[in-house]
Amino acid sequence: MKYQRKFVIKIISSITNQGYIKDFVKNSVGYYYTNTHILENAKVWRYKKTCENSINLFLKRLDPTKIKNIDDYNFEIIEITDNQTLRNIKLNKINKIKE
Repeated sequence: MKYQRKFVIKIISSITNQGYIKDFVKNSVGYYYTNTHILENAKVWRYKKTCENSINLFLKRLDPTKIKNIDDYNFEIIEITDNQTLRNIKLNKINKIKE
């Protein structure tokens, strides 16, 4: 079965407005991200664990030339899966338990 859930990373900061991570970029110094304010343009992860790993990798190997103070930024994982897909996933789980 194809995995159907979708996750994005929301950026919450006191300096700039809220946004979403559009892409992670790696250079020779470390990692940084590009952001967007439009949810449809945000990078979509299929698994929550890979989303968490991306945040941890970014926080550990931050590019100091792009972002000066990482303490002002918070990252939150948001699930954007629609309700119909969530219902189908739940029904499939219930049917497997009954069998």
